[in-house]
Amino acid sequence: MKNKFAKQLGFLGIVGILIKIIGALYRVPLGNFMTNNAVTYYAIAYPWYTALIVISTSALPAVIAKLTAEAGAKTAMDEQLTIFEVSKRLMMLFGIFTFIFLILGAKIISGINGYPESVYSFYVLGIASFFVALNAAYRGFFQGTQHLEWFGISQLLEQLGRVICGLLAVAAMVIFTGVDAYTAAAGTSGAAFGAVVSWIYSTSRYKKSYKRVTVKLSDYKPLIVKVIKMVIPIAIGASIMPLLSIIDSTMIVARLRSIGFGDQSGVMFTYIQFYSVPIINLAQVIFTALQVSLLPMITRAYTVKHPKLAEKVYYGVLLSIALGLPMGLGIFGFAEQILLFLYPAKAETIVEATPVLAILGLGVVFLSIYQASTGILQGLDQYKKPVRNLFVGAVVKIILAYILLGMVDVNIKGAAISTLTAYAIAALLNLSVLFKGLKCPAVILKKGAGVIAANIVMIVSAKGLYAIVSQHAGMRVSLLLSILAAVVIYALLIFKTNLISLKALQAFEEEPFEEEPFEEEPFEAADQDMTLENNESASMKAAVSETESEAVQDKSKESENK
Repeated sequence: MKNKFAKQLGFLGIVGILIKIIGALYRVPLGNFMTNNAVTYYAIAYPWYTALIVISTSALPAVIAKLTAEAGAKTAMDEQLTIFEVSKRLMMLFGIFTFIFLILGAKIISGINGYPESVYSFYVLGIASFFVALNAAYRGFFQGTQHLEWFGISQLLEQLGRVICGLLAVAAMVIFTGVDAYTAAAGTSGAAFGAVVSWIYSTSRYKKSYKRVTVKLSDYKPLIVKVIKMVIPIAIGASIMPLLSIIDSTMIVARLRSIGFGDQSGVMFTYIQFYSVPIINLAQVIFTALQVSLLPMITRAYTVKHPKLAEKVYYGVLLSIALGLPMGLGIFGFAEQILLFLYPAKAETIVEATPVLAILGLGVVFLSIYQASTGILQGLDQYKKPVRNLFVGAVVKIILAYILLGMVDVNIKGAAISTLTAYAIAALLNLSVLFKGLKCPAVILKKGAGVIAANIVMIVSAKGLYAIVSQHAGMRVSLLLSILAAVVIYALLIFKTNLISLKALQAFEEEPFEEEPFEEEPFEAADQDMTLENNESASMKAAVSETESEAVQDKSKESENK
């Protein structure tokens, strides 16, 4: 199908935006009607939950997607189903672990953070973590088989369940109890309701389209070892930022108290965790969709040694810049207006949260590049490199945050600056790995410069229009008109100048790319990761085949005996 990649990316992008809009319908009422104490309890518990489920939401789906894409490139449907069934059973075990950890550790963790009232939020999130794990195998399979419409719908249903059921629970707690701890727990309950709804859809969708394969984990030890070895580095990489959020929740409050902010420290932490992060996540949905689309396609191209692999790789990077830069500049330039638009009842808080969001907005472009290049490197069997690179950025973040948070004039802004620095370091290191392995054509560099110029024109025009319109209309109308104008101007500059074109997007299809061909060079790994993984993959497949042959022979012998 022509432009399949563009259609899938567009579908996931639209679904992602819908999810975040629906999510705003959840966060905005929480932010406006929950007390600052309830918001703090909510914000304290969530980083632990996100850190624990990183295997469920990022690592295992990526591994399943890669393995099923490799099998799909060789038309091995039975192997795809086996990979899925084994992974599903592994995730059930992991879900039980996360459930027990959050339930048993709730009192200890909430006490250490200095907010024991958040214990009920931990209990609810423990339930959510179990169902998120159950759903992970399905999403990875949908991604690897390129059924991205099922992948997106499962996410959308999860968000709908989260918002509808969560808000009803919050309303009930506010009306019948008025206790901040219970209200915060009701707010987190949306995660559990949404996970259950999504899991029900995923299981029904799979059962209608695929036959069930019965497996015993003991019969597929080589496959289990293969999955675990791939999951560990990806999980470590994906968990670094959630773990940093946990460190932030402890270090930020402690450091701000040490320089005299006292109980205000917890409220200042919400400037990042509650008010700014959801907006960054809204921008992130587009390049998350890009990463999800890139991984199986790069895997297939790399597996079959596609002659135009480099175009797929570097147009992926170019798209990440073209998507991330305008979002980052928009958030930076209109941080205060965006926050006031979403939280009009918290005007006093917004004034202090604005610089935090503006700084994090600048980090969006680096986050976009990092995520896209991570998907590409995983497709090239270089899944350990993004982990190493993000770890380097994380170490710098911790050191820088500790120093800046101790400065009275910088205070909470220091955490945002350190996060921006971490994203920049990780993204640039990822790019350096790609540049060493594949030659970047000069045309990509030229188009990249053109994209940067288009963004400068866009943000200057949008800010100028806002300054004029705001003199005659309200803030909300002025903001919406400025955003609309920015989108139109940027789209015209990008597509009319052919910086991004339909032919460019066809580089991701199976057909040869024809726009601007150049000589291809094989990807050169900086170490032996690829060779080792390919050998492991061959060994795993041989072991699986041997196990299946033995099972057939055993059945034949049983028949003869009968």
